[in-house]
Amino acid sequence: MKNFILISVLFIGLSNLQAQTTEPREQGKAFYLELFGNGITYSLNYDQRFQKRMDGLGFKAGASFLSLGGSSVGTVPVGLNYLLGKEGKFFEMGMGSTLIFGGGNTDFAVGDGEPLDTYFLGTMTFGYRSEPTDGGFLFRANLTPIFGGFGFYPFFGGISVGYAF
Repeated sequence: MKNFILISVLFIGLSNLQAQTTEPREQGKAFYLELFGNGITYSLNYDQRFQKRMDGLGFKAGASFLSLGGSSVGTVPVGLNYLLGKEGKFFEMGMGSTLIFGGGNTDFAVGDGEPLDTYFLGTMTFGYRSEPTDGGFLFRANLTPIFGGFGFYPFFGGISVGYAF
């Protein structure tokens, strides 16, 4: 319940933010909440381009944590991504990895039912990204294939909302 309240407050706060300027941004940076996607259930993420531009090569890193009935699981998605497009409308593609870790009386399992301790997933991202050139509300919708010792799931996906600055 605490996680739901935190996510709700974050979403409401991000949706009310306004761009501070009407000038185009020098470098693409963003903070967003992703449901499903690379964080598996949800994740809070930071994203930035390597060069002072809105498109091109960049990185993202995030984190999430869930605790249910004495069991807990956390994720740390990281990856490289490339934005192709202009005027704030982009095709996003990328690759990365997500660290999944458990604690307490962990009932979470991966693959053939092995209890979760620490596990790495491979991830890919293919999708649409919209963010104003002068900053503001960011929206992402992605197909996010995941793979690991458990197999390959090509039709996993995610949706994100956040703030670009």
